[in-house]
Amino acid sequence: MTRKSFYPARRYHGRSTAKRMNRTHVPHTLPIHSIVEEAQDAVCYIDFTRNHLYSNEQLRAICPSMVTQRFSRPEDMTRFFHEAFERNGANMTDVTLFWEELMTNRFGCCPSMDAKSLRIGERTMQVIVNFTHTPRGAFLMWRDITDSIRFEEQKDTFLAELSHEFRSPLTAINGYAELLMYQHHDDEKTHGMLTLVKREAERLERLVDNFLDYQRVNYSVELLSLSTFDLRPLLEDIVAHYKATAPQHDVILSADDVTLEADQEKLLQLLHNLIGNAIKYSPNGGTVYVELTTEDDTYVLSVRDTGIGIPSDAIPYVFDEYYRVDSDAHRPIKGTGLGLRICKRIAEAHGWGIHADSVYGEGTTFSIYLYPNSSTHATSLAERETSD
Repeated sequence: MTRKSFYPARRYHGRSTAKRMNRTHVPHTLPIHSIVEEAQDAVCYIDFTRNHLYSNEQLRAICPSMVTQRFSRPEDMTRFFHEAFERNGANMTDVTLFWEELMTNRFGCCPSMDAKSLRIGERTMQVIVNFTHTPRGAFLMWRDITDSIRFEEQKDTFLAELSHEFRSPLTAINGYAELLMYQHHDDEKTHGMLTLVKREAERLERLVDNFLDYQRVNYSVELLSLSTFDLRPLLEDIVAHYKATAPQHDVILSADDVTLEADQEKLLQLLHNLIGNAIKYSPNGGTVYVELTTEDDTYVLSVRDTGIGIPSDAIPYVFDEYYRVDSDAHRPIKGTGLGLRICKRIAEAHGWGIHADSVYGEGTTFSIYLYPNSSTHATSLAERETSD
């Protein structure tokens, strides 16, 4: 009898425990409006299923029209969104493009959007979008980046003025050095000293260019001054320059006639960095090869030296900012660690690729891949004649 009364009690105990466990593990969900109101930044949430807009106090302080409310149709919410920002002096072209992208992505499988910048009156707001699946909606975080934009504008103005102030005396030094070199071409000692002055002035000019370029937060194709020019004459000039200024090195050019669309000054800066590095890291002299070859349908412009090379474990880091190879051979050679980083940024701004190969103790090759599908392109003489 005791056992008969024991089993039912045991089964009942098991059922009540399961019920308590189920009640314990029910997730506690906060209402959307509470999440939005508790956010520290300016935030709104758009529920695409219920056509409901939630906003918090921080956002309403920026855009008073953005109040929490529900709409009967998506079109009504779209109209409200546009009118609210128009009343607050927003750039409506940007608002329209933003809203259309948001609506296009709302029911995607894995929707995502890059952060956008919207001008609202005197303010510039960065909008960060995070989509939700249950319910279908999106959190919009609004960050005021007005001060950051103004700071960058002031910095760009300052750097432009600084660039002019640096280049003016350097141009004068180079010009007078060339004149004195011409006047003292018979005096080997004086000519040698003047050559050194000119070489160091040119090196300082490249360092200034590297520093000023590196200060740019963004470096894209919009900042390039694109033109169409023949590549070989440019390469011939730069090779002749180093034959004159680095006579202990043999600089050899091998390139066909190619027309290139690019920023000529930036390409010169890139090549000066690469060839200058090739000479600098070949302290005992040697040969530097500047070559233009093809791989499939891509032109490859390379600078190859027979210098000290780069250890294999350092290759992945040579394009990092301020990176210097730590080896007995490299340590005595001075540098800023910015040159190759600038080369990478210039190449990427053009839509090109840049790659380093090296055998430590034997030499290094830097290759620039002039991809045909980039925003700039190269065309051979044969292709031009065919097209004509």
